[in-house]
Amino acid sequence: MPEDLITKIKQYEELLKETLKASEKYLGIISVKLLVERVKWDVSKEYREIEYLQYSEEGLSLQALVDNLKNTSDFPVNEMFKKFLARYVEILAKLVGEKEVKSIVKKLPVEELDNSFRDKR
Repeated sequence: MPEDLITKIKQYEELLKETLKASEKYLGIISVKLLVERVKWDVSKEYREIEYLQYSEEGLSLQALVDNLKNTSDFPVNEMFKKFLARYVEILAKLVGEKEVKSIVKKLPVEELDNSFRDKR
C-alpha cells in the first residue's frame, strides 16, 4: 500500500475520532456506536471496505482497513469517508438539531460536507 494512502486513512481516523468524541457529548457512546453501525451499513452498499472501521468503548480504529488494503494502490479513500461523514452528519442533525451539528461540522475540514449540510436545512 502506498504511503500516501496510509497517510490519508490515518488523517480520516483522526477526523473521525474528533467527530465521534464530539457526538458522544450529545448522544452518549452507546447511541454513537449505533449511529456508526447504521452509517457503516448505508455506506457498505457502495464501499464494502467501510465494514473494517471499528468503533467501541475503547475508541476508533482503522487498522483493519489498512491491513485489508495492503495490496491496493488506488482505493477511493476520500470518496468513501466523505460519504460516511456526510451520512453521519445528516442523521446526527435529525437527532440533536441543527445548532449542535453546526458546531461539530465546523471542525470538519471537508468543505463539500459543510455545503451539503447547509443545502439540507
